[in-house]
Amino acid sequence: MSDDLYSLIRDIRRTFADLRAFSDRMNEAEGITAARRAVMEHLAVSGPATVPQVADAKGVSRQHIQVSVDALLALGLVQVQDNPAHRRSPLISLSATGAARFAAIRARETALLDRLAPDFDQGLVATSRAVLSDLRAALARLSSDA
Repeated sequence: MSDDLYSLIRDIRRTFADLRAFSDRMNEAEGITAARRAVMEHLAVSGPATVPQVADAKGVSRQHIQVSVDALLALGLVQVQDNPAHRRSPLISLSATGAARFAAIRARETALLDRLAPDFDQGLVATSRAVLSDLRAALARLSSDA
């Protein structure tokens, strides 16, 4: 059983790398990497957030998110706002240009997913999502026990 679980984890890692590379290629002309896209998605879904809040939500370092935020700022896709709750940690939000750009990215992704979806059994997709959810929960329990 542990060999099967290890194989699944290897498949997840490879799939993540494939998805990241595909996203990088798809948005390359706009200067949007997969990491930058992930920050934009977080801000589009959750609203303004600090760099540490985005990092916590994504499970990555603050430095990793800061690099993406700096690049997005340079592209004019995010803006910095005062944070009434914390003077030294400003809120980051999508600019109007960033919101429009992210909407265009999501529209392209949705069109691609609409083309892919018929190739997959929806029951297996639901089962896969459940397995991944269970795996994340089990890893969280192990982390809290450590």
